[in-house]
Amino acid sequence: MSGEQEQADGAVGRVDNRLTGSTVQGSVVQAGRADITLRMPDPAAPTPVAVTVTPPLGLRDPGRPLRGREETLERLEAELAADPGPEGRLLALCGMGGCGKTAIALEIAARRSAAGCRVWWVEARNGPALEAALRAVARQAGATPEELERGDTADLLWSRLARLDTPWLLVVDNADDPALLDGPGALSAGTGWIRPATGPGAVLVTTRDSTRATWGQVARLHLLRPLTGGRLDAAARILRDHAPASAGTAAEAHALAARLGGLPLALRLAGTYLDQANRTPPPFRAPATPTTCTGYLRAWEDGLDRLDPGHVLARTWAMSVALLEQRGHGHARGLLELLAAFADADLPYTHLLTPDRLTDAGPLAALDGPAIWQHLTALAALGLVELLEPVPGTPAVLRMHPLVRDASRSPGLVAVATGIVTATARADELEDGMDSEVAAALRSLVPHILDAFERADLAGLDEPALLELTLAVNVAGRQLLADGLHAQARAVLEAVRAVECDYVGPTHPYTFITRHSLALVLRDQGELAQAREELEAVLAVKTERLGPDHPDTQITRRSLDGVLRRLEGR
Repeated sequence: MSGEQEQADGAVGRVDNRLTGSTVQGSVVQAGRADITLRMPDPAAPTPVAVTVTPPLGLRDPGRPLRGREETLERLEAELAADPGPEGRLLALCGMGGCGKTAIALEIAARRSAAGCRVWWVEARNGPALEAALRAVARQAGATPEELERGDTADLLWSRLARLDTPWLLVVDNADDPALLDGPGALSAGTGWIRPATGPGAVLVTTRDSTRATWGQVARLHLLRPLTGGRLDAAARILRDHAPASAGTAAEAHALAARLGGLPLALRLAGTYLDQANRTPPPFRAPATPTTCTGYLRAWEDGLDRLDPGHVLARTWAMSVALLEQRGHGHARGLLELLAAFADADLPYTHLLTPDRLTDAGPLAALDGPAIWQHLTALAALGLVELLEPVPGTPAVLRMHPLVRDASRSPGLVAVATGIVTATARADELEDGMDSEVAAALRSLVPHILDAFERADLAGLDEPALLELTLAVNVAGRQLLADGLHAQARAVLEAVRAVECDYVGPTHPYTFITRHSLALVLRDQGELAQAREELEAVLAVKTERLGPDHPDTQITRRSLDGVLRRLEGR
């Protein structure tokens, strides 16, 4: 063997095969007349990551079609069929965990495959597996082993893909940490592992991150939301696709689908649970196992963990929060838990989450305005909350999916949320002038005030905190009255009056504030005699304590005069 051959792979070592008489030196075997080149494993080299880039079409069940996603599929198909132009084609399907991004990508992959398109499927859950999969794509697109040994694998991949003259689709699934897609360059700059495809190719990415800065200006973002509102019928059908007919009626499935927030993952888990529960013979079922949609809904409200035995939903949100913390949003978890402590209603965050409102919110008290906004937008970017487009004349609000709320609720923060709500609802702050925007802000606070009152541990509150809460509920009652919701306003104010009478007494000034508000409701309901009785009692105490000329006394007198005139006019 020549000196050149001896030096070629000297690090590998020399192996004598005494049975065949051949000599193995590095990567060359000489045996008789044939020279066979082998590559001996390098003990110091890392073990290759085993991957597959074949689309997992077996996970798609044609018997259970996608529900409520027809418009999204049509839009994606149209973009994949259109001319990509010089900028290329990169589609990002964005949405919260569990909303069905992978299912849509799988449907697109199946349709493209059936049309003769070459489809690669790459998982982006971790860096080594992602790189190994993209190297496999490059290899299948024509790159040689020698080319892949160089350090420009990302450029090589896209160079090889650009040479293909037949349709192809690269699906990158679960790219929830887009930083993994940067590789040696930057995703947003078009120099990362993932880039816009040119020619007959296309790239479709599923991700929770909908931040435009992450994906660059070329990417086309498609935001996927749960099946709520007018699409709840489709959500109920998903539930019934997986559950047996014995699980309940369409109306019962609709009610459960609404409670699960139209989230496809939760609907599938619920339907599968009910299917398995009904297949289990009664003697082998756990006690109180729900077998119907109504039973499942009741069990869910009771917080039974067995409905999500693998904690799939909770882990889904936890992964998103962990990613935000890795990105430097260290208060993401605390802020999400605080948001979950408010009512299940649109939250006027510009009124409730200002720095002066978070003074009693533990670590969150350290956040200034810019930091609060950065955390809110980061939560929204991963679909954990939704920042709704502001409407002129109304406060900006955010919305949280009910299942995210369930998984994020911390009992210890209920009191904090209550304190924030009651401080915001003080009459002297929100009723100054009562212009339309202030009135709209107060209206948006009403469900949060009532929820705080319903969940409050009244016996555990000191008197100032209790009175601040009852004053806030009084404000909410007056807003209900202003909105013409007389029955609700009356029920709320009667409940507050009962609490105040029990805890601070029937002659406390705050009790009389409530009685005055209640009298106005009774007046508008036509209960004039009761309204007169309440107002006369309030006026007598105010006259005695404040004097007949005090402004508060005069307000009550004018209200009483109005009631008396209406009684005389009968």
